[in-house]
Amino acid sequence: MVPQAPAATRPPDTEQRPPDTEQRIFDAALTVFARKGRDGARLQEIADHAGINRALLHYYFRTKEQLYEAVFEHGCRQFMAGLSQSLRAEEGVEDSLRAFVYGYIDYIYEHQDMARLMLNECLCGGGVLERHLAAAIEAREEVPGLLLEDRLRAAIGAGEIREIDLRHTLLTIVSACLFPFVALPTVRLFHSRAVEDFDRFLQERKAHIVDLLLAGLRPAEGMVRTEELA
Repeated sequence: MVPQAPAATRPPDTEQRPPDTEQRIFDAALTVFARKGRDGARLQEIADHAGINRALLHYYFRTKEQLYEAVFEHGCRQFMAGLSQSLRAEEGVEDSLRAFVYGYIDYIYEHQDMARLMLNECLCGGGVLERHLAAAIEAREEVPGLLLEDRLRAAIGAGEIREIDLRHTLLTIVSACLFPFVALPTVRLFHSRAVEDFDRFLQERKAHIVDLLLAGLRPAEGMVRTEELA
């Protein structure tokens, strides 16, 4: 659901307008923010993309900053909810890794404007993203990375995978998923499949990341767990 402005800011003829006005504003804002960045975007351009006048846009979102926050929050929640749902459906460490990697890459591919918006936000300091993630963690909402961390921690305790630095591992997984999108020219130079058939390249990429992770996480033969030495 698109975040809405307080009722007091709504024009009196709400019922006479198309019911999808807010959604059109949201979609237009996402497109413009993704292409121009927060600083480069203009409310008039967003209104033009939404097919409304600027005065109507102001009834819903009084400032560009308010609109940016709404778009960003909606995108983050959509991403976290979808990926968390996929992780909840799995139990084993292998299936959990696969759900995370496949879900992460699929989301970015299917929501490239949102991915571009998040990347631009990170390049500008990431204050909005950091604030939303901190709020989600404080509110005990399900954050996909933390769910996966719990699964990996449990797998370490059960001896299914070797002891690892969980936070570094999560950063490695996210980086591996993001790289084809944030550095596509480099990827194309190193792998011709990304030029010939990007969809197939992504399918191969997902399987490769999971296979590489599983190979690196398996306990070495003959390795003795720490608690067994106590």
